Amino acid sequence: MNRWISALFAALVVVLAAVGALCSAVISVATDETFYAEQSRAAVGQMLGTQDEDAITAYIGLDAQEQAQVAQQIVIYMANAGEGDALGLEVLNERETIHMADVRRLIALCETVRTLCVSLAAGLAVVLAWTCARIKKRVLLVGAACGAGLVLLAALAVEIGLNTAGFERLFVGMHERLFTNDLWLMDPKTDILIRMMPGTLFEQGLLQVIRLAVGAFGAMIVLLAAVYGVISGMIRRHLMAGENGQ
Repeated sequence: MNRWISALFAALVVVLAAVGALCSAVISVATDETFYAEQSRAAVGQMLGTQDEDAITAYIGLDAQEQAQVAQQIVIYMANAGEGDALGLEVLNERETIHMADVRRLIALCETVRTLCVSLAAGLAVVLAWTCARIKKRVLLVGAACGAGLVLLAALAVEIGLNTAGFERLFVGMHERLFTNDLWLMDPKTDILIRMMPGTLFEQGLLQVIRLAVGAFGAMIVLLAAVYGVISGMIRRHLMAGENGQ
């Protein structure tokens, strides 16, 4: 395999691992009961400037136990709902129910992208191990470093966007691009979801996604490197055995 193509594939492995890790982190937060329960109530308390449970309950319209039950149902829905399934929660109105179906479709897309990226990254690692046994590791390391650089540039772009535009503007812009309707525009007077999940919660959720993504990315890179190392080691031993046999 041409060295430049090998380096490109190595870079692609790193980028695919990063995308897969990000999708995994999003899914993890979206299916975390505490996000819709304890973290939600803490964020509401922070927004209201109080940790008084009665005040938080009065604002949301659910006490801690009721909210925990709602959170459980949301997580089950986010993790298992099929296309066309509706979240059967009486506390949600029709607009909120449809919006949650839209969110579930995005989570399902994340699941598909995660599977695809991880599978492709693993497949490319195997291909590189089989075809690059005679290529110096430096070539692959340069390619992997380039892929890591692209990931870092993307992360820096997000950070710059947050620092210049602010979280709220990016949050709104993201919703405008991800959703084909305006059901995500909610009114605290009529929609319990926006009372349960204020902007502060999503800001904290973003930090949680970043932390989880970094951890998942590191784990994937270690596993992919191990796969490459084991297979390439087998190939090199085979080649050496063949050369010695001659």
